[in-house]
Amino acid sequence: MTHELRNLPTLYADCNTGAGPDAVRVIKKSHKKSATSDSMNPAAAEVRSSIRTVLASWAGLVSDERRLQPPSREIPTLARFLGRHIQWLTRHPAAGDMAEEIRDLARNARNLAYPNSVRRVPVGSCPESDCAGELFAHIRAHDDLHPSEIICTLSPCHSWPVTCWARLARQIHIRKGERA
Repeated sequence: MTHELRNLPTLYADCNTGAGPDAVRVIKKSHKKSATSDSMNPAAAEVRSSIRTVLASWAGLVSDERRLQPPSREIPTLARFLGRHIQWLTRHPAAGDMAEEIRDLARNARNLAYPNSVRRVPVGSCPESDCAGELFAHIRAHDDLHPSEIICTLSPCHSWPVTCWARLARQIHIRKGERA
């Protein structure tokens, strides 16, 4: 459950990245009498809404029962809050329900965000000098024609194939000042 909870913010964001073939055009009207048009996938909107609702509900339970200030309703904040209280939650009578809900949300979001079975996993900060990008592993199925790789969000030149991942891990640890 901890792994899925930790991945929900990325899955939440990734559900919104590609509108896909089921996208509909949504006209948004602002108070200034202008309108803009955005693509929205109804399934993505539903999954994202479910993620927010479920995380906020469990965070509300923790806040109420532990007499804590509830976190903001931002997805990363909710997931971190629940992660900090995971030991308490695993001993709660409703722990099984929470684990099942989080597992279902993660599975639904993953299927929607990665319909071609390419998983996008956060790795950390780019170790290249003067680069503030974040690294994501693009993990593909064995039968995929494209190889799995780690790519920087700011520079596509900063990429590493699977064969270089161990060396990349050492570079990341060195940049963070940890022992490699």
